[in-house]
Amino acid sequence: MIVVVDPGAATTNLGDKIIAEAVERELIAPLRNAKLDVHRVPLHGTLTDGQRELIAQADDVIVSGTNLLSDHMRFRRSWQWDRKDIELTAGKLTTFGVGWWQYQRSGIDPLSARWLRSLRGTHAWAVRDEYSARRLGKAGVHAAHTTCPTLWSCSTQTLPSNERRAVVTLTDYNQERAADEQLVRALNSRFDEVLYWPQGPGDAVYLTSLAGVGPEQILAPTLEAFDAALLAGDTAYVGLRLHGGVRAIQLGVPSLILSVDNRAREISKSVDLAAPSRFAVNEIEHAMRSGEERKLAIPTETIDGWRRGWTG
Repeated sequence: MIVVVDPGAATTNLGDKIIAEAVERELIAPLRNAKLDVHRVPLHGTLTDGQRELIAQADDVIVSGTNLLSDHMRFRRSWQWDRKDIELTAGKLTTFGVGWWQYQRSGIDPLSARWLRSLRGTHAWAVRDEYSARRLGKAGVHAAHTTCPTLWSCSTQTLPSNERRAVVTLTDYNQERAADEQLVRALNSRFDEVLYWPQGPGDAVYLTSLAGVGPEQILAPTLEAFDAALLAGDTAYVGLRLHGGVRAIQLGVPSLILSVDNRAREISKSVDLAAPSRFAVNEIEHAMRSGEERKLAIPTETIDGWRRGWTG
């Protein structure tokens, strides 16, 4: 039996829903097609006794998505389960599309490295970027760079060109008011219509606090509203939310993702995704009109080999 730890269950961030769709399509469906017994438990929140029992009985546990890893896993974890619950996965844990929590200078502490090694199962840990793979390797955990599963179905990224309308995301968890208001001014100058999608629970409040953003520009906080706005025609995506931008790429919509932390930055380095810094004003203004089409360097051979290790 395989238990998949699902980031899309019990989440308040709609980016996790985008990840969860990819987990279903790229992992769970192939496992079930191979006649394997697969169960889900939520990544977020507290486990029930029944869910703990599933984990205890599982042959393998695959935890999916999110910034799960850090230099101090044993002490300060991004994974918010109780440590005793995480330790139910000992000897059978694998990751799928996870990555490192921010840039950390010190290197993983020896106790955390030993703890991670005690959790690992027999399969390589699939991570979203080469940086995370290197960090795990230094901890003695075999890892494979398979990028984020949300990108597995994507081959190219097209940057905006002459679209009339933009759908935009900013973020409440990494606020830079001066830079964000400068971006709003650039967007209002470049596009005839600018709409904003609140991917996270605090985004709408932050968006309406910015000069140049009105409440009538805020879309409903649903994935359905976001998809509909992207697909309305003559529309491009520009934004700070990584998975909002990936969703646009999935839908064939021109997309410019702006880096605010190591996630987009390291994925950019690993698969040649265009993701300039939010502070790179001239580069952003050029990219909003470039129309460049970039071939993404998706590591398909590594992906296929990793997935065959499960499905045969």
